[in-house]
Amino acid sequence: ERKPHLCPVCGTSVKKVKGYTKKRITHSILTDRKCVIIYSARRFECPVCAKTFYETNPFVFDHQKISMATVMNILNDLKSPAATFTQIGDRHHVSPTTVSYIFDRHVKIPRRKLPGHLCIDEVYAFHSTYSDYVCVLVDYDTAKVLDVLSSRKKYDLINYFTAIPKNEREAVEIFSSDMWETYRIVGKIVFPNAKHSVDKFHVLQELTRNLDAVRIRVMNRCRPPSNIDKNNLTAAQVNEYNQKDINYYLLKKFNWVLFKEDPKIHDANQEKKYNKKLGRYLNLNDIYRMIMEIDDELNEAVNLKDAIYYFYRNSTYKTAQKDLKKLLKELDASEIDEMKKFAKTMRNWKEEIVNSFIEHDGKKVNNGIIENRNKTIKLIKRSSNGYRNWERFRNRVLYSLNDDTYPYFPPAESKNE
Repeated sequence: ERKPHLCPVCGTSVKKVKGYTKKRITHSILTDRKCVIIYSARRFECPVCAKTFYETNPFVFDHQKISMATVMNILNDLKSPAATFTQIGDRHHVSPTTVSYIFDRHVKIPRRKLPGHLCIDEVYAFHSTYSDYVCVLVDYDTAKVLDVLSSRKKYDLINYFTAIPKNEREAVEIFSSDMWETYRIVGKIVFPNAKHSVDKFHVLQELTRNLDAVRIRVMNRCRPPSNIDKNNLTAAQVNEYNQKDINYYLLKKFNWVLFKEDPKIHDANQEKKYNKKLGRYLNLNDIYRMIMEIDDELNEAVNLKDAIYYFYRNSTYKTAQKDLKKLLKELDASEIDEMKKFAKTMRNWKEEIVNSFIEHDGKKVNNGIIENRNKTIKLIKRSSNGYRNWERFRNRVLYSLNDDTYPYFPPAESKNE
């Protein structure tokens, strides 16, 4: 409909039409074929300053040749972390460059306010000459991603957090992370009222590494020589060779039995299945007991592992400090180097481990939710074969992971604020 327009130079109301120009607008509402709007755009001429300009129209945003409906569809598709700019461009009959241009103009997500219970972790997702890790901040209560940072280095984290108002940082009550020393240092500086909690998953992950080192050492001792002729061995030597072969087989194939918390492993009444290598019927409990009889050192290490799991399963915030002290005595009494090493780790993070038993709404604050978000961030990176533009990557992560983030309409740089 023809309407008067204000001159962009002098502000005069203009009614005079100088002429018409045919314009083509990509309108991909039909994804199985290309759809184009062709309309006659009026060009007005100001009678005062002689400025000529096109009328505004209801189809597109300023300086674009793609319809608003197409832009909305593209932005909706970009919510999916697995979708790439190329795939979305093909679907809507535009180039990947156009998709990225639309995204950059319409999606600009600010940092969220720091919560009372903050989780922090890093993920290998954005490669640059400065850092390969992305630092992820998550609100434990809402599971929303607050922000992602391009570095997890001490200097960068302190600069980022100290730029946030002090009263906001003082409201953080619990600060949960893994056993990265930088996080502990940064937490003490920027969150003066927060208790630092070390996530249980990362402590048990370190325990698993040490126990597995014991298993590998024992397994290598059990490995039978490969260049031996069994025909030249005595009966006793053959039996010794066969026993080593069985022990090596058990430690190699069924190593997961030592680490998995499964009731079936400790249930002797489970159904037995025939094992061709061992020549008899066995269940998981039989295999577990056979492994535990292989070596006293491995047996001791597994028992200490069970004691640590029991500590995490049964202790509370009130009893954690006393229970941890008792547990550390058991670890110190061990002659196994890996267990002594793990005892030093637990002693170094003693206060943070005790804080991990603090409950909030009936649950212990942990980084489980952030590990799930890290998988999605890796999916965004892997699907696109990596990003080079940090701001685009950050906005894509926050846009995809938080269901309450929305694009700007009209584009952010066109908003009159």
